[in-house]
Amino acid sequence: MANSDFPRILLWLTAGFMLGGIFVSDAKRPAEARANAPADDTALQTDVAHLKDIVPPASHPMVDVGYHATNLWFAAQKKNWPLATYYWGETRNRLRWEVRLNPGPKGPSGVVDLKSTLEGIENGSLATLKQTIDKKDSKAFVAAYKGLLEDCYSCHMAVGRPYLRPMVPLTPQQPIINTDPAAAWPQ
Repeated sequence: MANSDFPRILLWLTAGFMLGGIFVSDAKRPAEARANAPADDTALQTDVAHLKDIVPPASHPMVDVGYHATNLWFAAQKKNWPLATYYWGETRNRLRWEVRLNPGPKGPSGVVDLKSTLEGIENGSLATLKQTIDKKDSKAFVAAYKGLLEDCYSCHMAVGRPYLRPMVPLTPQQPIINTDPAAAWPQ
């Protein structure tokens, strides 16, 4: 009978040693992390400076806004409403990215609250534009798109960049996406 209990006892002892080893190694980790921390903030400051150097400029999302807004225009002109919906969302997302990167740029009248500005645009011209896309209303889309461009220009003026005057695009920026929903693929 003692021999039949031996494997069970051995199993319990092995499990106990394994669990004990896990708890001991977990207890050592915070102490090891503290031991490897720099004695001063030099390494941290160096890392922060490096990260600041590699972050794209705040204007980068606005280049994306222009790209997506242009493709939005041409998708709607071709009545490719699913693609227009996609580019509407991408335009909105890049505007939100801009606000996260630069929530309070300095304008001629002081700091501009871009978060509030974007909320106004999202609840105004962007919402109206989305409604025209959902209704597949080409005529109303043109007016709503121009309303969005007016809001964009108002923001550009507020942040002291009146020279950035958006317009209805004349040609696609990059003809990699075919806006014709009836086009065959691949071409």
